[in-house]
Amino acid sequence: MNRVVGTGCSGREIVYLDAKDKMVGIEQIETNSAGGWGNMLSYMVANPELMELPIIGDARKNIINYEQIAELNPDVVFAADAKQADNIQTKTGIPTVVVYTGPVGTEEQMEQYVDSLKLMGKIMNKEERAEDLIQYINSLEEDLNKRTQGESPALENIYLGGQAYRGSQGLTSTNPFYPPLNMLNVENVASSLDISDTSKAIQIDKEQLLKWDPEVIIIEQSSLESVNNDINRNPEYKNLKAVQNNRVYGVLAYCLYSYNKDVMLANAYYLGTVLYPDQFNDIDPEDKADEIFEKFVGKSVYQELKISQGGYKRLTF
Repeated sequence: MNRVVGTGCSGREIVYLDAKDKMVGIEQIETNSAGGWGNMLSYMVANPELMELPIIGDARKNIINYEQIAELNPDVVFAADAKQADNIQTKTGIPTVVVYTGPVGTEEQMEQYVDSLKLMGKIMNKEERAEDLIQYINSLEEDLNKRTQGESPALENIYLGGQAYRGSQGLTSTNPFYPPLNMLNVENVASSLDISDTSKAIQIDKEQLLKWDPEVIIIEQSSLESVNNDINRNPEYKNLKAVQNNRVYGVLAYCLYSYNKDVMLANAYYLGTVLYPDQFNDIDPEDKADEIFEKFVGKSVYQELKISQGGYKRLTF
């Protein structure tokens, strides 16, 4: 397969699998034009030439340009769900394969993601790369677990806010299954909620957040403006322990145009330095992030993402 197209946010995995040279089209959101997020996506920042490819749809609006795909005539199209795949294959006649680009906050989701990487690798003749990337992910997860298993974090009662989902969100948007915390053997306080749908962010009540009164708040900085507006509208948030004690930390966006697995791992190491300073005293979060980006997307792009998203730092309100 020499010509491929990724719809439904699967272009990211094509780059992860070192098959960017096979891409013949991208989605609007992957560019820097018309409100695109290209300068906030690691794989596009690392490979800006991809932004010049023809536009084959807009994931935010669930729009597929079937005519453009047919004209590009790829050997295969990757799609995020069965309905989308059926529509593309029916309307273009091009083989379309369903892949998984969603969250990996549960063991089942990670297994689904690994299987999807293997499938894409097989189709694009990148099986060796897929196995290498999977082994790298496993090695980092093992390292994070080894550092923290049986250890108590310096601060407990931790809350993730501003979890992006179909755009930026306020302080009460959270992810009970936030992988960077799970990998550190700590939990978002929201994990105590009975959640049946593990595939997306959830909104909690303001009263619930005030009741939890977390010691640490983590904010995905793609939502920082929304969080700031939230706090200005609700001054009682300024009485939260984390805000009072300057224990609010900004991270890169794990969920931005679906789920960025490289950012997920980089965030875990940064939060490790915050929550387990002794166990992570050998880690420079920015250097570790660049190592991870180099492996996933081919270049060290942390500094560029720091400019577009805010980077790893304490936040004050």
